[in-house]
Amino acid sequence: MSEPTRQNADGDKGDKVQGEGDYDAARRYREQVTEFVKKSDVDKLAENAQPLSAKEARDMAMADERARARSKGDDPADVGIMYTKQDKQKQ
Repeated sequence: MSEPTRQNADGDKGDKVQGEGDYDAARRYREQVTEFVKKSDVDKLAENAQPLSAKEARDMAMADERARARSKGDDPADVGIMYTKQDKQKQ
């Protein structure tokens, strides 16, 4: 019995259904994140994301705390993309 096939975004048929994890989508996402980090001034973006008031700072801290409580931690595969060598040394 042959495996089910699907049509991808380019219209090509023949890709096998990947089950619970879509490895092609994950690969494309990682590539896009890598390109964004390479082409963007991440420090400037972070500076622009700073809270504009004490209330906003408190709200952001509370949201961060809630998110971290649910997190299982960083994916080791992403650490190389998300953090520079200097950031890793600080940790």
